[in-house]
Amino acid sequence: MSLDDLVVSTEKIDTVYVTKLQGNLNNFTSEKCIKSVLNSLKHGSVILDLEELNMVTTQGIIAFKTLSEEAFLHKHKIILINLPLSVRQAFLMAGVRNLFPIANNEEAAFKMASRSSR
Repeated sequence: MSLDDLVVSTEKIDTVYVTKLQGNLNNFTSEKCIKSVLNSLKHGSVILDLEELNMVTTQGIIAFKTLSEEAFLHKHKIILINLPLSVRQAFLMAGVRNLFPIANNEEAAFKMASRSSR
């Protein structure tokens, strides 16, 4: 997979959208990520599965911040699951904390998503 590859797949389960990101989130792929998640966010909360996300650059962090703002505006939640160490480190290096709730597994994420929004 090259640096400009990001596969975004979304599945709707009840009223929650589960979106899996595979590849790299950077200046080549951040717009694709934002557009895909926003399409789901307009209709309900989103669980972002990051298990197969290999790399997040500064532009990727900016994409996450944009998604956080959009979630607030749409009054829905974005919940992260399966954060690889590299993604956790990118958040720490960027000084990003508590941007999104993080669930230990998909079941916990669904419980968080089903609670009333903000």
